[in-house]
Amino acid sequence: MIDSISTRYIQLAFAIEQHVEGFVDAYFGPPELQQNAAHLAPAAIVDALAALNADLRAGSYPEQRKTYLGAQLRGMITTARRLAGEEIAYRDEVRACFDIEPAHTPEALFEEANATLDAVLPGAGTIAERLAAWRDRYIVDAATARTMIDRIAAEARRRTAELIALPADEAVEFALVQDKPWSGYNWYLGGKRSLVEINTDLPIRAHALLDLVCHEAYPGHHTEHALKETLLYHKRGWGEQAIQLINTPECVISEGIATLAATQIFPDAEHWAAEHIYPLAGISGDPERERQIATAQQSLRALSGNAALMLHEAGAEPDDVVAYIMRYGLRSEREARQSLRFISTPLWRTYTFTYFVGRELLGSWIAAGDRHERFRTLLTEPIAPSMVRGDSPGTASSTI
Repeated sequence: MIDSISTRYIQLAFAIEQHVEGFVDAYFGPPELQQNAAHLAPAAIVDALAALNADLRAGSYPEQRKTYLGAQLRGMITTARRLAGEEIAYRDEVRACFDIEPAHTPEALFEEANATLDAVLPGAGTIAERLAAWRDRYIVDAATARTMIDRIAAEARRRTAELIALPADEAVEFALVQDKPWSGYNWYLGGKRSLVEINTDLPIRAHALLDLVCHEAYPGHHTEHALKETLLYHKRGWGEQAIQLINTPECVISEGIATLAATQIFPDAEHWAAEHIYPLAGISGDPERERQIATAQQSLRALSGNAALMLHEAGAEPDDVVAYIMRYGLRSEREARQSLRFISTPLWRTYTFTYFVGRELLGSWIAAGDRHERFRTLLTEPIAPSMVRGDSPGTASSTI
Protein backbone atom coordinates (compact mmCIF):
# COMPACT_ATOMS: atom_id res chain seq x y z
CA MET A 1 0.00 0.00 0.00
CA ILE A 2 1.51 3.31 -1.08
CA ASP A 3 1.09 6.01 1.57
CA SER A 4 -0.17 9.57 1.11
CA ILE A 5 3.20 11.26 0.68
CA SER A 6 4.40 8.78 -1.93
CA THR A 7 1.04 8.95 -3.71
CA ARG A 8 1.21 12.74 -3.97
CA TYR A 9 4.84 12.55 -5.07
CA ILE A 10 3.96 10.18 -7.91
CA GLN A 11 0.90 12.10 -9.04
CA LEU A 12 2.71 15.45 -9.01
CA ALA A 13 5.49 13.89 -11.09
CA PHE A 14 2.86 12.92 -13.66
CA ALA A 15 1.41 16.43 -13.44
CA ILE A 16 4.83 17.72 -14.55
CA GLU A 17 5.00 15.02 -17.23
CA GLN A 18 1.84 16.47 -18.76
CA HIS A 19 3.86 19.63 -19.44
CA VAL A 20 7.33 18.08 -19.99
CA GLU A 21 7.22 14.88 -21.98
CA GLY A 22 9.93 12.53 -20.78
CA PHE A 23 10.16 13.92 -17.24
CA VAL A 24 8.93 10.56 -15.94
CA ASP A 25 11.57 8.17 -17.13
CA ALA A 26 10.00 5.00 -15.75
CA TYR A 27 6.98 4.00 -13.69
CA PHE A 28 5.98 0.56 -12.43
CA GLY A 29 3.63 1.39 -9.57
CA PRO A 30 -0.19 1.15 -9.40
CA PRO A 31 -1.55 2.31 -12.78
CA GLU A 32 -4.41 4.18 -11.15
CA LEU A 33 -1.99 6.69 -9.63
CA GLN A 34 -0.89 7.67 -13.13
CA GLN A 35 -4.41 7.55 -14.52
CA ASN A 36 -5.81 9.72 -11.71
CA ALA A 37 -3.07 12.37 -11.76
CA ALA A 38 -4.71 15.79 -11.93
CA HIS A 39 -4.14 18.24 -14.76
CA LEU A 40 -2.62 21.21 -12.95
CA ALA A 41 -1.29 24.54 -14.09
CA PRO A 42 2.47 24.93 -13.39
CA ALA A 43 1.87 27.46 -10.59
CA ALA A 44 -0.49 25.01 -8.90
CA ILE A 45 2.16 22.29 -9.20
CA VAL A 46 4.68 24.56 -7.47
CA ASP A 47 2.26 25.14 -4.59
CA ALA A 48 1.36 21.46 -4.30
CA LEU A 49 5.03 20.42 -4.25
CA ALA A 50 5.81 23.01 -1.58
CA ALA A 51 2.94 21.69 0.56
CA LEU A 52 4.17 18.13 0.07
CA ASN A 53 7.67 19.15 1.10
CA ALA A 54 6.33 20.71 4.31
CA ASP A 55 4.38 17.56 5.13
CA LEU A 56 7.46 15.46 4.41
CA ARG A 57 9.57 17.48 6.86
CA ALA A 58 6.90 17.20 9.54
CA GLY A 59 6.34 13.49 8.94
CA SER A 60 7.83 10.37 10.51
CA TYR A 61 9.86 8.95 7.64
CA PRO A 62 13.37 7.73 8.49
CA GLU A 63 15.91 10.53 8.06
CA GLN A 64 17.53 8.89 5.04
CA ARG A 65 14.23 8.61 3.20
CA LYS A 66 13.24 12.13 4.19
CA THR A 67 16.54 13.62 3.01
CA TYR A 68 16.40 11.77 -0.30
CA LEU A 69 12.82 12.81 -1.01
CA GLY A 70 13.47 16.39 0.05
CA ALA A 71 16.24 16.66 -2.54
CA GLN A 72 13.98 15.12 -5.18
CA LEU A 73 11.23 17.62 -4.39
CA ARG A 74 13.62 20.56 -4.74
CA GLY A 75 14.45 19.35 -8.22
CA MET A 76 10.79 18.94 -9.12
CA ILE A 77 9.92 22.38 -7.75
CA THR A 78 12.65 23.92 -9.90
CA THR A 79 11.22 22.36 -13.06
CA ALA A 80 7.72 23.49 -12.09
CA ARG A 81 8.92 27.04 -11.40
CA ARG A 82 10.41 27.27 -14.88
CA LEU A 83 7.17 25.92 -16.34
CA ALA A 84 5.33 28.66 -14.47
CA GLY A 85 7.43 31.25 -16.28
CA GLU A 86 9.96 32.06 -13.61
CA GLU A 87 13.41 33.02 -14.88
CA ILE A 88 16.09 30.91 -13.22
CA ALA A 89 19.77 31.38 -13.98
CA TYR A 90 21.19 28.32 -15.70
CA ARG A 91 23.74 27.52 -13.01
CA ASP A 92 21.08 27.93 -10.29
CA GLU A 93 18.82 25.56 -12.22
CA VAL A 94 21.53 22.89 -12.38
CA ARG A 95 22.28 23.36 -8.68
CA ALA A 96 18.64 23.05 -7.60
CA CYS A 97 17.67 20.24 -9.95
CA PHE A 98 20.60 17.98 -9.14
CA ASP A 99 21.79 18.84 -5.61
CA ILE A 100 25.28 19.59 -6.96
CA GLU A 101 27.53 22.58 -7.56
CA PRO A 102 28.08 23.11 -11.31
CA ALA A 103 31.47 24.56 -12.15
CA HIS A 104 33.50 25.55 -15.17
CA THR A 105 36.48 23.23 -15.58
CA PRO A 106 39.73 25.04 -16.48
CA GLU A 107 40.79 24.37 -20.05
CA ALA A 108 44.28 23.58 -18.73
CA LEU A 109 42.91 20.19 -17.67
CA PHE A 110 41.84 19.46 -21.24
CA GLU A 111 45.15 20.69 -22.61
CA GLU A 112 47.01 18.37 -20.25
CA ALA A 113 44.88 15.43 -21.39
CA ASN A 114 45.50 16.34 -25.01
CA ALA A 115 49.25 16.49 -24.37
CA THR A 116 49.08 12.97 -22.96
CA LEU A 117 47.17 11.82 -26.02
CA ASP A 118 49.77 13.48 -28.23
CA ALA A 119 52.44 11.37 -26.53
CA VAL A 120 50.67 8.00 -26.71
CA LEU A 121 48.74 8.08 -29.99
CA PRO A 122 50.49 6.35 -32.88
CA GLY A 123 50.94 7.69 -36.41
CA ALA A 124 51.47 11.10 -37.95
CA GLY A 125 49.32 14.22 -38.14
CA THR A 126 47.49 16.36 -35.61
CA ILE A 127 46.28 14.93 -32.31
CA ALA A 128 42.70 14.99 -33.58
CA GLU A 129 43.64 13.20 -36.80
CA ARG A 130 45.60 10.51 -34.96
CA LEU A 131 42.83 10.03 -32.39
CA ALA A 132 40.27 9.70 -35.18
CA ALA A 133 42.45 7.18 -37.01
CA TRP A 134 42.99 5.19 -33.82
CA ARG A 135 39.26 5.14 -33.01
CA ASP A 136 38.31 4.24 -36.57
CA ARG A 137 40.33 1.03 -36.44
CA TYR A 138 37.68 -0.25 -34.01
CA ILE A 139 34.63 0.50 -36.20
CA VAL A 140 32.35 -2.52 -36.67
CA ASP A 141 29.09 -3.10 -38.52
CA ALA A 142 25.79 -3.43 -36.70
CA ALA A 143 25.63 -7.24 -36.91
CA THR A 144 29.11 -7.65 -35.46
CA ALA A 145 28.36 -5.06 -32.78
CA ARG A 146 25.29 -7.03 -31.77
CA THR A 147 27.35 -10.22 -31.35
CA MET A 148 29.89 -8.30 -29.28
CA ILE A 149 27.18 -6.73 -27.12
CA ASP A 150 25.64 -10.11 -26.34
CA ARG A 151 29.02 -11.57 -25.34
CA ILE A 152 29.93 -8.55 -23.18
CA ALA A 153 26.52 -8.56 -21.51
CA ALA A 154 26.80 -12.22 -20.59
CA GLU A 155 30.22 -11.71 -18.99
CA ALA A 156 29.21 -8.45 -17.32
CA ARG A 157 26.14 -10.12 -15.84
CA ARG A 158 28.24 -13.03 -14.54
CA ARG A 159 30.73 -10.67 -12.88
CA THR A 160 27.98 -8.46 -11.48
CA ALA A 161 26.33 -11.49 -9.87
CA GLU A 162 29.63 -12.13 -8.08
CA LEU A 163 29.58 -8.55 -6.79
CA ILE A 164 25.94 -8.52 -5.64
CA ALA A 165 23.00 -10.94 -5.75
CA LEU A 166 20.79 -10.05 -8.69
CA PRO A 167 16.99 -10.26 -8.41
CA ALA A 168 15.38 -13.38 -9.80
CA ASP A 169 14.05 -13.11 -13.34
CA GLU A 170 15.81 -9.82 -14.13
CA ALA A 171 16.62 -9.41 -17.83
CA VAL A 172 17.90 -6.91 -20.38
CA GLU A 173 17.07 -6.64 -24.07
CA PHE A 174 19.35 -4.67 -26.42
CA ALA A 175 18.25 -2.86 -29.59
CA LEU A 176 20.08 -0.72 -32.17
CA VAL A 177 18.25 2.53 -33.01
CA GLN A 178 18.76 5.81 -34.89
CA ASP A 179 18.03 9.54 -34.64
CA LYS A 180 18.47 10.01 -30.90
CA PRO A 181 20.30 12.78 -28.97
CA TRP A 182 22.13 10.23 -26.80
CA SER A 183 24.54 7.35 -27.53
CA GLY A 184 22.77 4.79 -25.38
CA TYR A 185 19.67 4.70 -23.18
CA ASN A 186 18.22 2.33 -20.62
CA TRP A 187 14.44 2.21 -20.69
CA TYR A 188 13.57 0.54 -17.42
CA LEU A 189 10.30 -1.32 -17.95
CA GLY A 190 9.64 -2.44 -14.39
CA GLY A 191 9.35 -6.04 -13.33
CA LYS A 192 13.17 -6.13 -13.20
CA ARG A 193 13.42 -5.75 -16.97
CA SER A 194 15.13 -3.17 -19.20
CA LEU A 195 15.29 -2.28 -22.87
CA VAL A 196 18.69 -0.82 -23.74
CA GLU A 197 18.79 1.14 -26.99
CA ILE A 198 22.14 1.93 -28.64
CA ASN A 199 22.21 4.80 -31.11
CA THR A 200 23.81 4.07 -34.49
CA ASP A 201 23.80 7.66 -35.77
CA LEU A 202 27.55 7.68 -35.18
CA PRO A 203 29.89 4.78 -36.02
CA ILE A 204 29.87 1.84 -33.62
CA ARG A 205 33.34 1.23 -32.20
CA ALA A 206 34.25 -2.05 -30.55
CA HIS A 207 36.50 -0.50 -27.92
CA ALA A 208 33.58 1.54 -26.53
CA LEU A 209 31.08 -1.29 -26.23
CA LEU A 210 32.26 -2.79 -22.94
CA ASP A 211 31.85 0.50 -21.09
CA LEU A 212 28.50 1.13 -22.81
CA VAL A 213 27.06 -2.26 -21.85
CA CYS A 214 28.28 -1.93 -18.26
CA HIS A 215 26.91 1.63 -18.09
CA GLU A 216 23.43 0.75 -19.33
CA ALA A 217 23.04 -2.79 -17.99
CA TYR A 218 25.47 -4.62 -15.66
CA PRO A 219 26.28 -3.30 -13.07
CA GLY A 220 24.95 0.11 -14.18
CA HIS A 221 21.44 1.42 -14.79
CA HIS A 222 19.56 -1.85 -15.15
CA THR A 223 21.20 -3.38 -12.10
CA GLU A 224 20.50 -0.32 -9.95
CA HIS A 225 16.88 -0.05 -11.07
CA ALA A 226 16.12 -3.76 -10.66
CA LEU A 227 17.66 -3.88 -7.19
CA LYS A 228 15.92 -0.73 -5.98
CA GLU A 229 12.57 -1.89 -7.35
CA THR A 230 13.00 -5.18 -5.50
CA LEU A 231 14.49 -3.95 -2.24
CA LEU A 232 13.00 -0.49 -1.77
CA TYR A 233 9.63 -0.60 -3.51
CA HIS A 234 8.49 -4.20 -3.10
CA LYS A 235 10.22 -5.12 0.20
CA ARG A 236 10.16 -1.81 2.10
CA GLY A 237 7.04 -0.46 0.44
CA TRP A 238 8.58 2.92 -0.35
CA GLY A 239 6.24 4.04 -3.11
CA GLU A 240 8.45 6.84 -4.42
CA GLN A 241 10.85 4.16 -5.63
CA ALA A 242 8.25 3.02 -8.19
CA ILE A 243 8.95 6.09 -10.32
CA GLN A 244 12.13 7.47 -11.87
CA LEU A 245 12.43 11.14 -12.79
CA ILE A 246 14.69 13.08 -15.12
CA ASN A 247 16.36 16.30 -13.90
CA THR A 248 16.32 15.35 -10.23
CA PRO A 249 19.18 14.39 -7.89
CA GLU A 250 18.62 10.66 -8.38
CA CYS A 251 20.08 11.13 -11.88
CA VAL A 252 23.47 12.19 -10.47
CA ILE A 253 23.63 9.01 -8.41
CA SER A 254 22.42 6.85 -11.27
CA GLU A 255 24.87 8.30 -13.80
CA GLY A 256 27.67 8.21 -11.26
CA ILE A 257 27.01 4.49 -10.74
CA ALA A 258 26.83 3.90 -14.48
CA THR A 259 30.01 5.79 -15.39
CA LEU A 260 31.89 3.80 -12.74
CA ALA A 261 30.22 0.49 -13.54
CA ALA A 262 32.89 -1.02 -15.79
CA THR A 263 35.67 -0.20 -13.33
CA GLN A 264 33.91 -2.21 -10.61
CA ILE A 265 33.86 -5.53 -12.48
CA PHE A 266 36.43 -5.20 -15.28
CA PRO A 267 39.80 -4.19 -13.81
CA ASP A 268 41.17 -6.12 -16.79
CA ALA A 269 38.87 -4.44 -19.32
CA GLU A 270 41.37 -3.77 -22.11
CA HIS A 271 42.96 -7.22 -21.89
CA TRP A 272 39.60 -9.00 -21.69
CA ALA A 273 38.27 -7.12 -24.73
CA ALA A 274 41.45 -7.88 -26.71
CA GLU A 275 41.09 -11.58 -25.96
CA HIS A 276 37.32 -12.08 -26.17
CA ILE A 277 35.74 -9.24 -28.17
CA TYR A 278 38.07 -7.85 -30.82
CA PRO A 279 38.74 -11.23 -32.52
CA LEU A 280 35.05 -11.29 -33.49
CA ALA A 281 35.91 -8.51 -35.98
CA GLY A 282 39.52 -9.41 -36.69
CA ILE A 283 40.76 -6.44 -34.64
CA SER A 284 44.09 -6.59 -32.86
CA GLY A 285 43.94 -4.93 -29.46
CA ASP A 286 46.65 -2.84 -27.84
CA PRO A 287 45.63 -3.02 -24.16
CA GLU A 288 48.29 -0.81 -22.62
CA ARG A 289 47.88 1.96 -25.16
CA GLU A 290 44.09 1.69 -24.86
CA ARG A 291 44.38 2.11 -21.07
CA GLN A 292 46.57 5.21 -21.42
CA ILE A 293 44.25 6.77 -23.98
CA ALA A 294 41.12 5.97 -21.94
CA THR A 295 42.68 7.48 -18.81
CA ALA A 296 43.54 10.69 -20.66
CA GLN A 297 40.06 10.90 -22.13
CA GLN A 298 38.46 10.64 -18.69
CA SER A 299 39.62 14.21 -18.09
CA LEU A 300 37.61 15.33 -21.11
CA ARG A 301 34.30 14.23 -19.56
CA ALA A 302 33.88 17.71 -18.07
CA LEU A 303 34.02 19.32 -21.51
CA SER A 304 30.29 18.97 -22.14
CA GLY A 305 29.50 20.88 -18.94
CA ASN A 306 31.70 23.75 -20.08
CA ALA A 307 29.97 23.70 -23.46
CA ALA A 308 26.56 23.83 -21.77
CA LEU A 309 27.65 26.83 -19.68
CA MET A 310 28.87 28.55 -22.84
CA LEU A 311 25.55 27.97 -24.57
CA HIS A 312 23.06 28.61 -21.77
CA GLU A 313 24.89 30.96 -19.42
CA ALA A 314 27.31 32.92 -21.61
CA GLY A 315 24.99 32.98 -24.63
CA ALA A 316 27.61 31.68 -27.07
CA GLU A 317 26.61 30.97 -30.64
CA PRO A 318 26.02 27.26 -31.38
CA ASP A 319 28.80 27.22 -33.99
CA ASP A 320 31.23 28.57 -31.39
CA VAL A 321 30.20 25.80 -29.00
CA VAL A 322 30.80 23.23 -31.73
CA ALA A 323 34.25 24.70 -32.39
CA TYR A 324 35.03 24.54 -28.65
CA ILE A 325 34.07 20.86 -28.45
CA MET A 326 36.11 20.09 -31.55
CA ARG A 327 39.17 21.93 -30.26
CA TYR A 328 39.41 20.53 -26.75
CA GLY A 329 37.49 17.29 -27.21
CA LEU A 330 39.32 16.37 -30.43
CA ARG A 331 35.98 15.48 -32.00
CA SER A 332 34.80 15.60 -35.59
CA GLU A 333 32.25 18.25 -36.48
CA ARG A 334 29.59 15.56 -36.75
CA GLU A 335 30.36 14.31 -33.25
CA ALA A 336 30.50 17.83 -31.84
CA ARG A 337 27.11 18.67 -33.34
CA GLN A 338 25.68 15.50 -31.77
CA SER A 339 26.93 16.78 -28.40
CA LEU A 340 25.42 20.19 -29.13
CA ARG A 341 22.12 18.51 -29.94
CA PHE A 342 22.09 16.85 -26.52
CA ILE A 343 22.81 19.99 -24.49
CA SER A 344 20.35 21.99 -26.65
CA THR A 345 17.40 19.61 -26.22
CA PRO A 346 15.02 21.17 -23.65
CA LEU A 347 14.68 18.02 -21.56
CA TRP A 348 18.44 17.45 -21.44
CA ARG A 349 19.83 21.00 -21.32
CA THR A 350 21.08 20.64 -17.73
CA TYR A 351 21.59 16.89 -17.63
CA THR A 352 25.16 16.72 -18.91
CA PHE A 353 26.56 17.65 -15.48
CA THR A 354 25.26 14.40 -14.00
CA TYR A 355 27.90 12.33 -15.77
CA PHE A 356 31.11 14.09 -14.78
CA VAL A 357 29.98 15.31 -11.36
CA GLY A 358 28.37 11.96 -10.57
CA ARG A 359 31.52 10.05 -11.45
CA GLU A 360 33.78 12.40 -9.49
CA LEU A 361 31.53 12.51 -6.42
CA LEU A 362 30.83 8.79 -6.18
CA GLY A 363 34.32 7.81 -7.26
CA SER A 364 35.87 9.78 -4.42
CA TRP A 365 33.42 8.33 -1.91
CA ILE A 366 33.99 4.76 -3.10
CA ALA A 367 37.77 5.21 -2.95
CA ALA A 368 37.57 6.31 0.72
CA GLY A 369 36.32 2.92 1.92
CA ASP A 370 35.63 -0.65 0.87
CA ARG A 371 34.95 0.02 -2.80
CA HIS A 372 32.75 -3.01 -3.43
CA GLU A 373 30.71 -2.52 -0.27
CA ARG A 374 30.19 1.15 -1.03
CA PHE A 375 29.23 0.39 -4.62
CA ARG A 376 26.66 -2.12 -3.34
CA THR A 377 25.29 0.61 -1.06
CA LEU A 378 24.85 2.93 -4.03
CA LEU A 379 23.02 0.18 -5.93
CA THR A 380 20.56 -0.55 -3.14
CA GLU A 381 19.88 2.57 -1.05
CA PRO A 382 18.04 5.87 -1.79
CA ILE A 383 20.82 8.45 -1.88
CA ALA A 384 21.08 12.13 -2.80
CA PRO A 385 24.38 13.82 -3.73
CA SER A 386 24.41 15.87 -0.52
CA MET A 387 24.25 12.62 1.44
CA VAL A 388 27.41 11.43 -0.26
CA ARG A 389 29.10 14.74 0.51
CA GLY A 390 27.94 14.42 4.11
CA ASP A 391 26.36 17.87 4.28
CA SER A 392 22.72 16.84 4.67
CA PRO A 393 21.06 16.87 8.11
CA GLY A 394 21.15 13.48 9.75
CA THR A 395 23.55 11.91 7.24
CA ALA A 396 27.23 11.19 7.17
CA SER A 397 29.20 10.33 4.08
CA SER A 398 30.70 7.25 5.71
CA THR A 399 27.37 5.85 6.91
CA ILE A 400 24.81 6.52 4.19
